[in-house]
Amino acid sequence: MADKENVLSPEELDALAAGVKDGSIESNTGLNTQLKPVKHDLVNEESAGGMNTDAINPINERFLILLKQRLSGIIKTPVNGVAEEVSIQTYGEFIGRLKAPQAINVIRARPLHGEALVIIDPNLIDECFNSFFGSSTASEASGSGDKEFTRTELSINKILMAEIYNSLQEAWAPVQPLTCKGVDFTSDPKKVKTMKFDELVLVSRFHLLVAEAERTVEILYPYYALKSIRSSFLRPTSHTGKDDLAARWSANLKSAVMDAELELTVSLAQIRTTLKEFESLRQDDIVYFAKPAFAIVDVENTRAFEGNIGTQGSNMAVQLANSLVRSK
Repeated sequence: MADKENVLSPEELDALAAGVKDGSIESNTGLNTQLKPVKHDLVNEESAGGMNTDAINPINERFLILLKQRLSGIIKTPVNGVAEEVSIQTYGEFIGRLKAPQAINVIRARPLHGEALVIIDPNLIDECFNSFFGSSTASEASGSGDKEFTRTELSINKILMAEIYNSLQEAWAPVQPLTCKGVDFTSDPKKVKTMKFDELVLVSRFHLLVAEAERTVEILYPYYALKSIRSSFLRPTSHTGKDDLAARWSANLKSAVMDAELELTVSLAQIRTTLKEFESLRQDDIVYFAKPAFAIVDVENTRAFEGNIGTQGSNMAVQLANSLVRSK
């Protein structure tokens, strides 16, 4: 407990404060109290330093469309997903949150400088294994961080990476053609030594819905690597430059989107029935319906045309009669 004799009274404290304020009592702490702190956010300052990182988001959307199509073909089941907005963080922050085992692929994407990372959710590899062999690798893939992938799992990783390379190269092509190549693979984040912990990185994260379960694919680009193609992401400083850049991006993205695959569905009729009637249906039963004037042609679940069903040679065909899409 403090000695009461050494404690200043309220009157003494007020007098001391007044003396310091009017200068009659010198106060020298050795610190320059006139300096004001300046807040620095290195991540935001770097991201705003001329490079428009938002321009990568459309590339990621294009990549996601292509990857979903290719994965659906591999797994033999529809794959949906969303792409997060590009984030900027330090390499230490990114690698520090990863827990082994991970499918970490070190890659080069020339002409980008340095090495990028592609991290595949091990559960996605398991989904592919299940699709190929009709069983799960879960008993092998689970466990401690020391777990090593089997030869089969590594082969599946290579198959997935080949599709990721193709999707990346096609998605980037309108802006900057890339040539992707694998450099190394590890399951332990601690063994990845491609960058210093304080280096800035751009992280693209993709959430894939496979068999009603969410899987992730992450792509990490060193920030300095994108500076080698900085002109593709420069923020325009004039209205003319802004208009030119917008026109170029619009043309490039339109060209890229035109290659996206769409599903057309032709429906002849829709019949309403009761649950009781449905449960009574058996193989070889005949269901009657009134022939409609036109069949309906849907494009990606959106009504687009009315058409006439017929044949063309030995193939079934539909002749588009009326457009159901409003003209702009």
